[in-house]
Amino acid sequence: MVVIKKLSNIIPVDFGEFQLEFAANDENIKRMKVIGQKMEERAKKLDETNEDLAFEQAYNAAKDSWTELFDEDAFEKVYKFSGETTTFTVYYLIQTIRGIVTEFENNNSQEAIKKYLEG
Repeated sequence: MVVIKKLSNIIPVDFGEFQLEFAANDENIKRMKVIGQKMEERAKKLDETNEDLAFEQAYNAAKDSWTELFDEDAFEKVYKFSGETTTFTVYYLIQTIRGIVTEFENNNSQEAIKKYLEG
């Protein structure tokens, strides 16, 4: 009999006070790339607007991105964790995306696959 051990595609994102779980499936990886591209486009537009409008747009961009990546509850948790500071919330988003990409690449590298096949 061949026994197959189910692999997990969940990448935990630990904030200390709470943890989010990112399902690293094909759809979510593609969505994460789009979110990153949208954030870059929005950041360029922020330079062209007045300060009050830029702040509101940054908040909306952070909320939209966290909601697309996880859900609105995740945004609320991270925003509260950041002390309700938009810039920190965006910074945590960037850290989260970079961390997920690194973890995904480490888990799915050719080296990891070779190690699995050898072992």
